[in-house]
Amino acid sequence: MAQPKPAATPQTAPLSWTDWADLVLASPVILSATVDDVDRLGRKQAPDVPPGQVRALVTARLTAALKSPSVLPAAAAWLWQGEADARGRAPFSKALPVLVFGSPMTGGGDPSVQPLRLTAAHAQQPWSGASEATVRSILAEALKPAAQGLMVTAVKDGFHSEGDVPGRSESQFFLSTEGGRPLTLVVSRTAGTEPTVRVATGDLVDRAAPVQRQTLLWRGLACGMPRALPASLAANPALSADYAAARTSIGVCGRTVPQG
Repeated sequence: MAQPKPAATPQTAPLSWTDWADLVLASPVILSATVDDVDRLGRKQAPDVPPGQVRALVTARLTAALKSPSVLPAAAAWLWQGEADARGRAPFSKALPVLVFGSPMTGGGDPSVQPLRLTAAHAQQPWSGASEATVRSILAEALKPAAQGLMVTAVKDGFHSEGDVPGRSESQFFLSTEGGRPLTLVVSRTAGTEPTVRVATGDLVDRAAPVQRQTLLWRGLACGMPRALPASLAANPALSADYAAARTSIGVCGRTVPQG
């Protein structure tokens, strides 16, 4: 098996929903598997491993292929790197059930074992029923055309209008996304109530709806919306207040693993 250099120390804290979504969207292959062997690489094989860390070749039997571009053999193998345990070994052993996120590699010499390149340092995670259910739910949503390319990249424009009834107003913000799909953020106010925040995913703003958390649309907004409006829009106090209200309503991204 070819040996690409693994990423740095993997994530040890539990992943958030957004972290799981990031892995799902970035990974051509997602496996449920059981570890069969953990072969620690020596200093000669892995001279660049920092002190206190270990690099190992992990081989595992597939339990299920949750996502794959082709039929896979019965086993897979990948390089793992992270903090060593007290014995200088990887802090896990045989029979551990795992979820694995990666890309298929060629070569390896054994047709019964699929070599993988892990998507990220934290792309090997302990399996649980709850985590697999989360991954499957994200995968099901990601298959829908309407869920593609929703990460917000900028606020293109916006306007604020006062309603016909005193105390009522509405702001609309036109958002750019990675996939080029327009999103319109609508913030409505009525005197004595909290602002209402809705999003339109098409050209018809009257179809704007509240954003459901832990969806790919929510992720695109929470993780992608700029902290502040462009200067040309921020000069309008009403627009700035409504944009701040929208960000508060949508909530924080929840990402615990840095991107890049």
